[in-house]
Amino acid sequence: MSSNQWPDLKKEMDKVSVPMDKLDSIIANTINENRTKTSKKKVVFYSLSAAVLGLGVFIGSASVSPAMAKIASNIPIIGTFFNDSWDEGLRIAGEKGLTQVVDQSSKDNGITLTMNEFFYDGTRLTFGYTQESLFAIGQIEHPTIEVNGKEINFISGYSGEFVTPQKYKGTMDIKPTEELPEEFDIKLRIDAVGLIPGKWEFNFPVKQSNEVTVIRPQEVKTIEGAEVEISSLKVGPAGTDLNVKVVKDEGNNKLDPYSLNFYVIDDNGNVLDTVTASGIGDTKNGKEIAKLNFLYAPLKEGSKKVRVVPYTIPVSEKGWEEVFIPLDEQTLPFTVDQGEFGKVLVTKIIHQQDKTVMYFDLQSDAIVGNKLSRNSLWLEDANGKSLLLEDNPLAERIEGNTFKQEFAASKNKGLQIKTYKFPKPIMYEEFKIDIPN
Repeated sequence: MSSNQWPDLKKEMDKVSVPMDKLDSIIANTINENRTKTSKKKVVFYSLSAAVLGLGVFIGSASVSPAMAKIASNIPIIGTFFNDSWDEGLRIAGEKGLTQVVDQSSKDNGITLTMNEFFYDGTRLTFGYTQESLFAIGQIEHPTIEVNGKEINFISGYSGEFVTPQKYKGTMDIKPTEELPEEFDIKLRIDAVGLIPGKWEFNFPVKQSNEVTVIRPQEVKTIEGAEVEISSLKVGPAGTDLNVKVVKDEGNNKLDPYSLNFYVIDDNGNVLDTVTASGIGDTKNGKEIAKLNFLYAPLKEGSKKVRVVPYTIPVSEKGWEEVFIPLDEQTLPFTVDQGEFGKVLVTKIIHQQDKTVMYFDLQSDAIVGNKLSRNSLWLEDANGKSLLLEDNPLAERIEGNTFKQEFAASKNKGLQIKTYKFPKPIMYEEFKIDIPN
């Protein structure tokens, strides 16, 4: 949702007190790829979503103004839930009418959860829900899910935004550890919202969209002594889904399967943005077997081939060296050194009333995504406070290796660019996959 679409919303938001110190911490944690592992069966999930920041500034406000209430009442939910999503794939699915409306509510302990709609096409299963209570909490606990009466194992990711202090609009991404059928009955049970226990249940049928092309190359390459196989590549209007199987000897410490990443590049050289990634694995008969899944932005229509490039990021026990560039001491254009990764040539900085915009060229032969999530840089004020925007914290590719990034407005002296000296990714032999017409 843009402030142009709802002009009064920006005015109302400006009246809300924002805990900026906490917000800065949230932004920094969101940009980093967070990973968690269990000891017995390894499970990894991380999301590159910045939308989790949403409109969380409403937390702590005890009332909502009449203007805000009017705005919130006009926000479209049912049938157009994903149309204004940060996620390009979900936005396309919503605009093409590929989602399915549920509109099913469940209430307990003063909290009403509504499963509004969902999207399922074989590349992803995503639910759109709203939460309403005296003070909306936002966070829901990991649900129990049954498919055709049988409980399934899955990894989940969440994002969303506060529409008002009483209403939260969220999405829940589900990644099952095994493939689901094209049609099934689903039952979801949520046992807690935040710290409040309860019982919220939903039952409805799920049907897969038929606009997905499934490719099973089953090609194997050897990387650091491990067998790496692309099990499947699913191409759909809402996303590109890559499934990879990694098998290695238990004593092989050359490669951590969960450190393996992949660039997906179309035949025009476009690098697909990563949306989420997950992995699950176990050890059997002396072999460690990991199943990795990566969800990327949709492939452009007409693409005939993709390159899938494996890579890892070297880890340093000393950590990455910080880089500070005081803007007061620089004359445009100037260079920012990011170590082995390359250099950034800052060409223009524009101070506007509502934001600061920085333009720069990346001088590196490394493959980079459209958002520079691997080698980000940002502005800080004289007090070390980050000027990253909560709803747009990453860079945007303009053309080639030219980027722009927007920051919070600040004309004060003492501004500085901050980044790190990043290691260069270690690249491995690529996979080449033909896309059927």
